[in-house]
Amino acid sequence: MFRRVLRAGQFPREGWLRKMLSSLRMTSNARDYQRLSDYNADETLGNHLDLVFTVKHQQQRALNRIMRSRLREGQPMKVLGGRTPRPYREGLLVHWALRNNFVQQMPIKEPFGLDQSGMRLAVAAGDEVRVYDTQAEVIHVYRNPWFAQLHSVYFSADHSRLLVVSTGFDTVIEFDLARENLTWTWNAWDHGYDVSPAGMRVRRGTADSGARSPNLIVVDDPRDWNGFGLPTSLTAVHLNNACYQHHDSIFVTLFHHGRAVTVDRNSGSAREVMIGLLNPHGFEPGWNGEYTVTDTRRGQVIFFGPNFDVKYVLTFDACEPSRSRADLGEWLQNVLHLDAGLYAAIDIHRSCIWLFEPTTRRYRRIAVDPDWAVQNVIAVDPLKVKMLQRRLDELPEIVHDVTDRGGLMSVPEQPSGRRRPWPRRV
Repeated sequence: MFRRVLRAGQFPREGWLRKMLSSLRMTSNARDYQRLSDYNADETLGNHLDLVFTVKHQQQRALNRIMRSRLREGQPMKVLGGRTPRPYREGLLVHWALRNNFVQQMPIKEPFGLDQSGMRLAVAAGDEVRVYDTQAEVIHVYRNPWFAQLHSVYFSADHSRLLVVSTGFDTVIEFDLARENLTWTWNAWDHGYDVSPAGMRVRRGTADSGARSPNLIVVDDPRDWNGFGLPTSLTAVHLNNACYQHHDSIFVTLFHHGRAVTVDRNSGSAREVMIGLLNPHGFEPGWNGEYTVTDTRRGQVIFFGPNFDVKYVLTFDACEPSRSRADLGEWLQNVLHLDAGLYAAIDIHRSCIWLFEPTTRRYRRIAVDPDWAVQNVIAVDPLKVKMLQRRLDELPEIVHDVTDRGGLMSVPEQPSGRRRPWPRRV
């Protein structure tokens, strides 16, 4: 059952009343609550497009067995993720032609988000952004010390900048491709979102000899964290996605806090649009003025209008979960708008990508390898992706060190203890 989501200003910032309000249930009716099983299956839906998607790793069934074992032992699902850094895994970039099910894949370091601009394909891969420029036949690799566990990447409207979310440091970063310089940043810890589910307080600051606290993590030099940043359970919010609403407003999801917020890029202030979500991922512009939020562990996507009023909620129940995912609950990784009225939903526990069109109430199931942890997907015109018919990893690389000439990520000086990071496992 979907829990009611409330707009900012309708509840106190803290306290029992807020918890009570966030648990109110939304009234279900034909207008605001829909099921994919009520849509009509159409195996030709989306045949005019090719999909390009990222696979974080190829160990999903093994991770399912671990999770099932933890559940049998009575371990709670409230806090997800590890407490120590780990090496990045090898994942895949996959090109899938819907009209004939032609599939080709390419290995890449732990990819998450991706976006396309003309003949350029940008991929967030671990601690770097890789831009495959097939017109120039070169790969541009962008790096910065604050890049860690990059989860999303988007081109700006004028295609001159990239917006990424550095999940390992709970930071949204924008940088100029030509100038190789940071142009805007937003750090969640600096704006009041600074306590992790593990009870650790996290902040940026300088090393000092002041009082130390076992429940405080201070990040003064991102290079101490070996390109990984804080592990999942110690990040304060675990930012999952950041994309442009428009030039002056950024959509951001807070995985641990169950919130979707808009950030004013001029003031840095965050407005909470939705709360009470279960580990949300995508917060995206949709079709014809709509916006969507992916309520991941409820297996639902929320559609709302320009004023953030909920229009309807769609739950994905058109088939049973895969055998290896049985009893693990829902995990809707992300929902993204592909083309005029056409959306894609990445359903991890059903080993598929759902294509669906709410206006015509049609859907199509694209089954994927059960070991694939699919993260993000875009649609591309087959006539414009001839470059995908070749191995992109065979192109030469140019590495760019993205600088911070404006001091946007300068660490604030404030007295506190400092907890040293863990050594990275190799």
